[in-house]
Amino acid sequence: MKSKILSFLVVTICIVALELSAEAHGSDSGLKLSQPVLELLREEMREVTVGVQGIAPAIATGDWAFVESTSSKIRTSYIMEKKLTAAQSKELEGALPDQFKRIDAEFHARAEKLGAAAASHDAELAIYHYTRMLESCTQCHARFAPARFPGFVSPAQDGHRH
Repeated sequence: MKSKILSFLVVTICIVALELSAEAHGSDSGLKLSQPVLELLREEMREVTVGVQGIAPAIATGDWAFVESTSSKIRTSYIMEKKLTAAQSKELEGALPDQFKRIDAEFHARAEKLGAAAASHDAELAIYHYTRMLESCTQCHARFAPARFPGFVSPAQDGHRH
């Protein structure tokens, strides 16, 4: 079960973004999730945000222990690993499109590689994997939550203007 949970971090980020977007814009994301799962996802999203925000300055200051620890927490999920029941895991897995799962797998792989770069004190490689992790975030937000993150909507997509 833990291996499935580990693969859901980016997906959880995207789902939370979709759910928050639906709440803010009065629309339905198309994903049918129970309130307890949504709450866990929101909690996870907050933890991931804090962790990701702390990594850049930690790389810049050579705080490799922080980078390694935080990337490990991201890779293994902060909240989901501890609190998601088997039934909730099944619910979540059934609601996720394949593209979510692909982006999520890439995100976790990058978090693991970031931790390895930190363990070897390789700043250049750590920066590379950190930016690739962020790329996974932006891919998910642009693809699955453009209403929540309108900065990813190009002017051409936003309607015809003169």
